[in-house]
Amino acid sequence: MLNGAKVRCRKTALQEIAGSLPPHISEYLRREYAEATILSCEGRFTEIFVLSEELAKVVEKIIAQGLTPYSAGLYLGRLRKGKPSFIPSINILQEIYQGTGEVVNALVVAEEGLKPFLYGGDVLRKSVVSCRQPIRKGDVVAVLGTDMRVYGLGISKIDGCEELEKRKDLDEVASNLFDVGWYIRGEARKERKYKA
Repeated sequence: MLNGAKVRCRKTALQEIAGSLPPHISEYLRREYAEATILSCEGRFTEIFVLSEELAKVVEKIIAQGLTPYSAGLYLGRLRKGKPSFIPSINILQEIYQGTGEVVNALVVAEEGLKPFLYGGDVLRKSVVSCRQPIRKGDVVAVLGTDMRVYGLGISKIDGCEELEKRKDLDEVASNLFDVGWYIRGEARKERKYKA
């Protein structure tokens, strides 16, 4: 949450937010975190966290004292009023991909394309090694390296993997929404975390 912003945190039910999440994320959460507490923190935007029972009790005490936690538990992502309506955290995507063995809604990028991406650049057609469906234009897609680690998020400029074949090498196929390089660049350049 942003410093100085008026923020309100509350427990919420997974069912309450599930409709705003992509199917592969809501299905995974229902399966793996059915008993967990979901914390929704609303300010200029809404951030969602998954808390263990023990951590939920600590957070309740913090909130009861009139304080607002900056972060707690596993960060799921950000709900927004605009498009995209949900921006998942790279941590939850990595957990889902490792836990299920299934990578969906993602672009796998070669090292020569990953380096510019980690400096805030966009994903170009020539750097995409593989495309994992479903991908629709305007959706948030995970950007992975060939080591299958999630290095960031992009906004898809293509409507399905088959559209890659129609694109030229230097065509942008995903604009950079967030990359892990932000943690190094962001504070020094006062760069916004998400470019949406």
